[in-house]
Amino acid sequence: MSHNQFQFIGNLTRDTEVRHGNSNKPQAIFDIAVNEEWRNDAGDKQERTDFFRIKCFGSQAEAHGKYLGKGSLVFVQGKIRNTKYEKDGQTVYGTDFIADKVDYLDTKAPGGSNQE
Repeated sequence: MSHNQFQFIGNLTRDTEVRHGNSNKPQAIFDIAVNEEWRNDAGDKQERTDFFRIKCFGSQAEAHGKYLGKGSLVFVQGKIRNTKYEKDGQTVYGTDFIADKVDYLDTKAPGGSNQE
């Protein structure tokens, strides 16, 4: 049995971008920062921030474009996909985080105002 799933809680680092591909199917792309805090053996606070690019498709993509702006706090769950393409004659590998579920925990509209 296999399992491929990620879960993040983080803040958008920029407004959501909505694109329409060749099939005219909407695709939303947003980047989130996920903060981690812990104490080392000496008891000193340690911090780390990881950044992830999230993609989602269809009607959910359109909604995210309207309601998720920079600073929005979201819970994101989905699947990880590997990608491969050619650039300047070289094979480039990447990782896509495809959201199946996005919960709005604290939204800021694109442009920076809070949603009610």
